[in-house]
Amino acid sequence: MQCRKILVIDDEVMVADVSKSILAQAGHQVCCAHSGEQAVALAMESCSDLAIIDAMLPGMNGIETFEIIKQLCPHTQGILLSGALSVNIIMMAMEKGFSRVLAKPFQLSTLTTMVEAVLTETELLEETNDLRKQNRQMRTLLEQYLSPEVASILINRYHTPCESSGRVEELTVLFCDIRNFTLLLQHLPLSEAQAFLTDYFDLVADIIAAWHGTLVKFIGDASLAIFGAPEPHPSPSLSAVSAALKIQEGFEILRNQWAVKSVFFLQIGLGIGISRGPMYFGDVGSSRRLDYTVIGTDVNIAQRLASETSAGQILITDSVYGDVADKCTIQEEKTRLLRGLETTVHVYSIVP
Repeated sequence: MQCRKILVIDDEVMVADVSKSILAQAGHQVCCAHSGEQAVALAMESCSDLAIIDAMLPGMNGIETFEIIKQLCPHTQGILLSGALSVNIIMMAMEKGFSRVLAKPFQLSTLTTMVEAVLTETELLEETNDLRKQNRQMRTLLEQYLSPEVASILINRYHTPCESSGRVEELTVLFCDIRNFTLLLQHLPLSEAQAFLTDYFDLVADIIAAWHGTLVKFIGDASLAIFGAPEPHPSPSLSAVSAALKIQEGFEILRNQWAVKSVFFLQIGLGIGISRGPMYFGDVGSSRRLDYTVIGTDVNIAQRLASETSAGQILITDSVYGDVADKCTIQEEKTRLLRGLETTVHVYSIVP
């Protein structure tokens, strides 16, 4: 056990000195006070890990002293000593935050054992707090690279590694693609393009979250989101379309703001493709490098649709059309044979 700072507070000088001696022999840094006022003054200078306090101090009693010390040093643990121990004193001590109570007179071995027990609990509490801090730091770091939902899945799997890594479900997928972004890159410093993408991705992430979707990943200047996992969603397609409309609206505002810095921003636009169908959501990759992502035919369809859009257009498939036909203004487009598919796809566009 590591060396700890202990404050012994007792108006019986001999008791305080003997306690200090035996605890110092155990490797702890010990100082004494003989009144509550003196103890508070010491606490104001330096906090202790443990305060051993006589209940019947002159003037300010032991419990009142400990209350003030706890205000100054919230992490200080307490052992209350009492020559007239009763149930009421024990209950009051527990209410005020004492870890233990010990009847006087006491055996020094009993005091030593009790001190070691309290300090062991302190170490365990500190280790727990350190783990919680590390967990928060890990979550913060993961959420910089993954959506909060995916970060939670990975953190939970760290604690329960036998949990299934993925599943196949009927989901709605949304794919956003900035049109003419390659042209923009040829006329802007990369630092400026990165700054624009940061603003744009912040916009996408906020809107996807607001419509209860899960942002799966950013791919260059594109973004991929799903609706319906990991948490079930009563109307994933409607949320996806609603999010797409908000993203298009926000993108136009953002583009115009950046166009003040460079007219080349007026040449870019945003295309969005949305589809629904069975897809796998979970780990994909090798033993050396895993990606938590979504795969399926409809993921590819949404990506292909986004790449075929005109700037500002939102294209959806038959499956999504059936979910939102009575809730949105929709225009039927020509049937398309998308790259990589063997059959044509019925395509519709959402009218803002």
